[in-house]
Amino acid sequence: MFWVLSFLITVFFAVFQRMTGPTYPVSGGKVDGMGITSYRLPRSCTTGGDDCSVEIKYKGPLEGRVEWRRYKTADPVQVSPLEAKDGRLLFPFPSQPPAGKLEYRVFVDHPSGGREVSRGPVVTRFKGAVPGWILVPHILLMFLFMLFSVRIFLSAAFALEPVKHSVPATVAFLLLGGFLFGPLTQYYAFGAAWTGFPYGRDLTDNKTLLMLVFWLIALRAVLRGRAARFWLIAAFAVTAAVYFVPHSMFGSELDYSKNQVVTGGG
Repeated sequence: MFWVLSFLITVFFAVFQRMTGPTYPVSGGKVDGMGITSYRLPRSCTTGGDDCSVEIKYKGPLEGRVEWRRYKTADPVQVSPLEAKDGRLLFPFPSQPPAGKLEYRVFVDHPSGGREVSRGPVVTRFKGAVPGWILVPHILLMFLFMLFSVRIFLSAAFALEPVKHSVPATVAFLLLGGFLFGPLTQYYAFGAAWTGFPYGRDLTDNKTLLMLVFWLIALRAVLRGRAARFWLIAAFAVTAAVYFVPHSMFGSELDYSKNQVVTGGG
């Protein structure tokens, strides 16, 4: 029963992190009066890839344009028409270096009037391609880390004995997922393995480091048998708080003026 509940809670945290992060695409369904049936505006793209296009599905007469420029620059705004193809309006953005960002807005014109689909500026960030043998273990290990964290918390909350070896396993999952495959993922994506404390202000790296500190304290308490329940609950509380912060916030960003990747940007 506890494992099923732990799995459901872990899935909730995973979905929350994915959908609230700054890289989740802006999307929607039917737009009344415009003939639009759905749209997707990217907020994360692969350098040199084919995954960075504005896409609007529609029926009837519709035209549109994209106004865009490099993020946090004084570049003049570029105005590019949306291309009609097979019932879709499309615009592929020009590729940018890893951590480069583009800011854009999307407008459409219909015989009944015009509208801004984007409802304000949208920012998309580019990243390098990450090999599957790095990305898949990273995601799986971090999922297992959260799954075991929740299971341990439920045991501690109900004053039950933790599942045998669960605390050392949780720390191992965090070390492998967050400090081995995590930095490898970031290296392929943005060219730097670790940009958190003490080298930078990357929020994801710093959150991972904070979780490790508390879980190491909890592990020490379990091994010594002193105040273990308190530290297990505290470690999970920190973990839950970390997971409630959207993923990829204040991460790597290319400073175009210096041609240098910085961290802690918006």
